Amino acid sequence: MRDIETKIARVTVFRDGARVTRIGKTEIPKGEQKLRVTGITEYAHQDSFRVKGHGKAILRSIDVKRTTMTYEPKGDAKDLLEKIKTLEKERRGIQDQINSEQNRITHLNAIGTQFSTEFGKWYSAGESSMDNLTKMDKASQDLLKNAKKNLRTLSRELERIDAEISTLRENIQRILGERRTETLTEVYIDLEANESTTLELEVTYQLSLASWYPTYDVDIGEGKTTLKRIASVYNNSREHWEDVNLVVSTASARPVEAVKPQPFYLDIYHPQPMTGYGMPSGPPGGTSFDKIEVRAIRDEVSIEEDMLMEPKAKPMVEEYAEASEGFGGITAYNVPGNVTIESSSDPHPITLVLDEFESKRLHYWNAYAMPEVVAQDEITNGDLVIPPGGVKVYASGDFIGETSVESIAPREKFRLGTRASYDVKAEKKLIEKDTEKAGLTRGKQKRGYKYALELKNFSKKEIEIRIVDRIPYSSSEKITVEMGQPSLPYKKMELGVITWETKLEANQELTIEYGFDVEWEKDLIVRPPLP
Repeated sequence: MRDIETKIARVTVFRDGARVTRIGKTEIPKGEQKLRVTGITEYAHQDSFRVKGHGKAILRSIDVKRTTMTYEPKGDAKDLLEKIKTLEKERRGIQDQINSEQNRITHLNAIGTQFSTEFGKWYSAGESSMDNLTKMDKASQDLLKNAKKNLRTLSRELERIDAEISTLRENIQRILGERRTETLTEVYIDLEANESTTLELEVTYQLSLASWYPTYDVDIGEGKTTLKRIASVYNNSREHWEDVNLVVSTASARPVEAVKPQPFYLDIYHPQPMTGYGMPSGPPGGTSFDKIEVRAIRDEVSIEEDMLMEPKAKPMVEEYAEASEGFGGITAYNVPGNVTIESSSDPHPITLVLDEFESKRLHYWNAYAMPEVVAQDEITNGDLVIPPGGVKVYASGDFIGETSVESIAPREKFRLGTRASYDVKAEKKLIEKDTEKAGLTRGKQKRGYKYALELKNFSKKEIEIRIVDRIPYSSSEKITVEMGQPSLPYKKMELGVITWETKLEANQELTIEYGFDVEWEKDLIVRPPLP
């Protein structure tokens, strides 16, 4: 048996694993030969090894074994052992938090399923409103998003602690004398050479404790938006990847499950007499609106600084990966040149590609919930999938803020860059309120309202804007709401929520007037109270 020295030449990093290819070269004589490849990490999956090569030989079989090497101690390891105990205590606490977050996600999913199942009964019995469904859906989505974010953070912290513990143990074993055992993987290759030949072998295997997480830099311009894809590569495999050909793939090493359908049973709900107040209602005015974080963009370069500025040097040329799309929409990015990624708990950012997309600026104003107009950019994705990840958003090079995106399909439209639009002013005014409407003689009460939505475009170009407002809505037959024809026809109205879409020329003013009447039986109490 002879050993063959191999070097890691190619690495393909998946979302939750990696495929490593080692290449070695040796001279072998004629006849049956047994070769051994050593130095492979213990985290390599034993059933994933594949061997091929070039040379005048026939491959008979391969065998994969775990081997353990023992190193005798030197010196005292008391201090480092105390550090390990502290880290292990911290690790147990983080593991408890991870279990808690996982239970939290399971509990939230169960609550959402139960609420969706029961809500139809409550709604049909008049014990709840659509506002409660909206609030519950938003709250559960926010809680799930926060729990998953915490779970990712805790998982990375756990990987960091594991790496520190591993390093401390290595130092103890190698330097300070704690008896050390190291587990490695070895591959035994049986082959038969027809004659003396030069043999070049490729050993490929998959391993865990390697992954990558996508992040994006998005720069929004006029009609065009650039998106830079960045891969944060993690290598905790205890193998150093030195001068390797790196491929970053959106594929996952985990199995995919096709979930079988289950019956959806419906039953008749028999409401019980209420002894108390029933389900709690929301605050007056209905569901709270989503808060939008806005950051102002400032440019504070003085004239003196501009005059003294030296001529700009040419920008560095940045090489990008070559993207190729495979089966099922999986994208592989072949990183140019050779890359070195050492085994550690730190992320290694790798720039993948720079895409340019078409974008369109849109304005949005929620008249009943927002004091100012905001601008967003609607971006049309290209031919590649955008996996979920964190996003840093810029507007013409100026930083706006950070957000995250879910998975975006090819050619799907999505919106980014929500910010205050200071060149568009908007105000909602109550111009008439009539509480003495005729109808008391018929045993009913009636109120009338008239509003004006005033907008002005101070920018130098035409804008597109979506305006949203709402009027009262009731599912009760004892309360009726009638809306007159607004001065600007709306695009749609659903459950009392009105949506207008229009364009405003530069320096154009727009006023939308509308009114509505609410009528109910005089012995009833309307909740929430009308303004």
